[in-house]
Amino acid sequence: MANKYYFFDTQGNDDESYDRALNFAVKLVKGDPALNKIIFLVPTKNNIGWLDRLYGEQTVKKMFNGASYAGVNVKIETIRTYGKNYSNPSEVVICCGLNSEEIFKAQDYRQVDTLIAIPWVKENTESWIKTTKAAKINDDLTVENEKNTNIHPEPSEIVKNAFKELWGSINKATGITHPIDNAKAKTYVRALYKYEPQLNADIVCSYLIRELGWQARHADDIRKLIDTLNNDKFYQGGERTGLQNHYKRWKNK
Repeated sequence: MANKYYFFDTQGNDDESYDRALNFAVKLVKGDPALNKIIFLVPTKNNIGWLDRLYGEQTVKKMFNGASYAGVNVKIETIRTYGKNYSNPSEVVICCGLNSEEIFKAQDYRQVDTLIAIPWVKENTESWIKTTKAAKINDDLTVENEKNTNIHPEPSEIVKNAFKELWGSINKATGITHPIDNAKAKTYVRALYKYEPQLNADIVCSYLIRELGWQARHADDIRKLIDTLNNDKFYQGGERTGLQNHYKRWKNK
């Protein structure tokens, strides 16, 4: 399957990367009949300086309502207004200076097919890049896959077995929001925390999203449980006894 996640290795006011991103997105849309729109996703309506300098204020104003560029529909959306369209995956989204949390949120929207991240601060997009195995776009618009460096390590086989089992038994549309699913998730996380040498929330969430197909917001619910225990705090719900039986089951798979 073709890569759906890309990034530019840059930060700050790198106007050229925004122009390259648009041209890269145009190539993707013209090469795939299932794609029909490019979105510039910005923090707010005031965060458009890169685009103003590249294309002029009048053109950018038109982009807020949708404008044609090289024969492709291009639209500017803010993180507050985007996400109300629930069509099939058909949009290439250029994330302009967004952080990982904001990009993960966009990733969950049904209409999003491809994401291209242009960081404002590199560290703020690192989690998303490593979680999704995002490929770097070079200045000449070739793609460099940096799997060896831009990826979280794999969790242990025991952790994998636990979450495969959990994923196979809960409502995938709602994650762990249902009380029964939530209680089971709390039990599983508590068992792993007790018997695994280390339970790293970044590594687990990366695996859930990348390999099991969890939506980012559902994986974040697991992150919160792990972080709670790692911070020497406690949560209510789930089993507190018989945890070793769960762990042995996952270990023997």
